[in-house]
Amino acid sequence: MFGQTNREHATLVESTVTELQRQIIEGQLKPGQRLPAERNLCALFGVSRATLREALNSLAVQGFVTRTRRGAVVVDSENIPQPAVDLAGLAARVSIRDLYEIRKLIEVRVASWAAMRATASDIEEIRRSVEAEGPMPSGRINPNAAFHDALVKAAHNPVLTQIYESGRNFFFRLPFFWKLFNEEEVRAVRARRHELALRWHLHILRAIEQHDSEEAEGAMFQHLDIMEKDLLARLHVVDSDNLDHPPSHPALVDLPRS
Repeated sequence: MFGQTNREHATLVESTVTELQRQIIEGQLKPGQRLPAERNLCALFGVSRATLREALNSLAVQGFVTRTRRGAVVVDSENIPQPAVDLAGLAARVSIRDLYEIRKLIEVRVASWAAMRATASDIEEIRRSVEAEGPMPSGRINPNAAFHDALVKAAHNPVLTQIYESGRNFFFRLPFFWKLFNEEEVRAVRARRHELALRWHLHILRAIEQHDSEEAEGAMFQHLDIMEKDLLARLHVVDSDNLDHPPSHPALVDLPRS
């Protein structure tokens, strides 16, 4: 049922994006024109506000509209830049929920297997990956990915490794998301998410050191679930133009302390 809901959500987002793109390209929505209020668009397309906002974010990423405090404004279709490979598809068709649903499917079991199968050298490699995370670096490479890589290696399943490697760059790069923030905001958001991830990685590491597969599995699920909710919450912050005050989420209360 949960997966079906996600698929329906993604379909509604895509259909809303497609229709608004068509109206912009065909000139029904003119350059410089502000889109109707969100409640009117929700009624027009028969979608929730969350679905509409995700669709508008997709349009903004693809260059069809610009976001202002007064709403979304149509861009001249002749000036719409050609997106990088897969960027439009990622923004329009792949939701954050879809991405984390698959990460949970794979990585929760990975954590359990790593706790059961990790050798002393595997645990040492996992520990080094956590220690290397340290303060958030200035580069654009996700510093937390090495931890997840080490867990997959510790699971000792070559088929799993191949599947994981095929989707690795997709798991740890969200280019459409970062384009919604300016450079200063990107640094702040990435630093906060790095802090959240590091604290969960320490918790998972302790479970693996104790070969507690149940604890490792549960901690990984909570880790990914909270990272997903944090990301979704920050998208709502973008919508409200209030990036300096990210909303608190009930799930964050349960974050383990390092």
